[in-house]
Amino acid sequence: MNFTFQDYYYGYLSIDKKELEIGKRIFSSDQRNKPLNGQFVQYLISTHIDGRLIFSVAPQYYDDLFEFIKGQAVDDADEIIEMLDIFFSNKLESFKLRKMYRLIPGEDYDIWSSSNSSAVKLTKEIFMEALENIDEAEKTEAWESKKGEILEGRKFVVLDGKKVVSACKISDIDFGGGNIAVWTDSAYRNKGFGKEVVTEAVKWCVNNSILPIYWVDAENTASISLAKGLGFEVKSQEVVASITL
Repeated sequence: MNFTFQDYYYGYLSIDKKELEIGKRIFSSDQRNKPLNGQFVQYLISTHIDGRLIFSVAPQYYDDLFEFIKGQAVDDADEIIEMLDIFFSNKLESFKLRKMYRLIPGEDYDIWSSSNSSAVKLTKEIFMEALENIDEAEKTEAWESKKGEILEGRKFVVLDGKKVVSACKISDIDFGGGNIAVWTDSAYRNKGFGKEVVTEAVKWCVNNSILPIYWVDAENTASISLAKGLGFEVKSQEVVASITL
């Protein structure tokens, strides 16, 4: 892997390094209109880079945001949330403002030391068997929506019989970073399955020269604990304005 978190992050936020160095703090980004994991549209991400607050915002809100924050001295996350709540209140019917963490594996992360994992790569056969109780039309529709990530081998699962009880996939790959999305059935938590599927997803990223990105709500302590337990480290703290599709 010949690029850094900064390379990924500047691309993901559409930050121009030269403009950042001369004091620009609002960057228009087409990426902010792209759904993440088919679920979330992050119209705005704010974070601190080299101690300075910056905003990455969808192009349609750039001019208004520029005028709105002119002269405002905000820096604290709660102050940013309050300000953005006012800004988006007459622009979006339904939106969330959340504190988020973005983590990557630390330098001492050793993905190859794990053994005896029950996680396996999701295949079409496993996927279709897990859908045995729905009709063929629904199976076909489900397959069409998921076949890309399955055929590319970027989703991993733990099974109980034919039932998928934990899963992790690289949902999106942007600017050299792969978004890790993990889920475990509530009845199967605290058994280590989440760590097992995430580890396999990280291996896939490394083998494909992708930087693993673990993006998580700051209030999701269980998920944060899982990531840190595997050796992930927080690289950025963000306030995000998003909608759920």
